[in-house]
Parts: sequence; C-alpha cells; structure tokens
Amino acid sequence: MLKNELIGQVPENPAEALANWRPVRERIHNAFDKSKSEPQRVALLALYCSVMNMAEKAIGPGELEKFREIRGHGYSLLIVKECLVGENISVEKADAVMRRETSAGRMAPDHLLLNKAELSKSANQYIRTQRLAQENAPGQSGIWRRLVSWLAQ
Repeated sequence: MLKNELIGQVPENPAEALANWRPVRERIHNAFDKSKSEPQRVALLALYCSVMNMAEKAIGPGELEKFREIRGHGYSLLIVKECLVGENISVEKADAVMRRETSAGRMAPDHLLLNKAELSKSANQYIRTQRLAQENAPGQSGIWRRLVSWLAQ
C-alpha cells in the first residue's frame, strides 16, 4: 500500500486493488464531496480510474461484468457531482468537465453522460436519492421515515 495525501492508503498492485477497491472507492467519493478545487477532483478521478484498472486486472471472469457496472456507475456519479451547482446542472461546467475527461482518456467519446438528457436524468436521480437519505437520516422525522415506521408495525 502507498500513502496518498487525499485519501490515505491506496493499493500498489492488482492483488491489493482487488482486496481493497470498495473502501478505496468510498474514500474517493467522500474526499470528492469535500474537495474545493478542480485539481483535487481531477486527482481523485485519476486515482479512481487507476485503482479500478488495477482491480479489474485481478477480477475473475464471472464477476467482471458486475464490477464494470459498479465501476461505471461510480465514475458517472463523480462526474454528475462535479457538474452540479446546488441542485442544477451547470451547462458550462458540464461542457468543461466532459471535454477535460474525454481529453484525459478517462471518459469514452460515446459515454452516456455526454448526452445532456442523460446527464440531467442522472443528476435528478442523484438529487432525489440525497433528499431521501436526508429525510431518513437518524434523528430526523421526515414523512417517509414515519410512513416506513408505521408500515413496519
């Protein structure tokens, strides 16, 4: 394992990446949420892709498709988060992020999020999920939490 200033310990080889990709992915997402600068976000995206590339080399054929799905979803989520300003997609920011990511080779030229409608749909799903998580957070009494509590009785 190597020490990374943004997230702590990161895998050094495919076997370590395979054993640790889930917690590393979680730490990357947490650090991304707290990042204040584009260079930090770019570094985290590069780290995410690097760790996932190493882990993919060690994944067995039976789990490869599911791993690629999780990997793609995680990357897309990071991109959606970066394109948001509050709860809205910034068209200018999205264009800049998509150009940067395709130029860097982290995003395929035919990636789903390059379609503005798909980007908007993904952003809306993310925002809806965040709202539900907040409503159902411990110690809060959202309508959803009360309904689930009532149904569980």
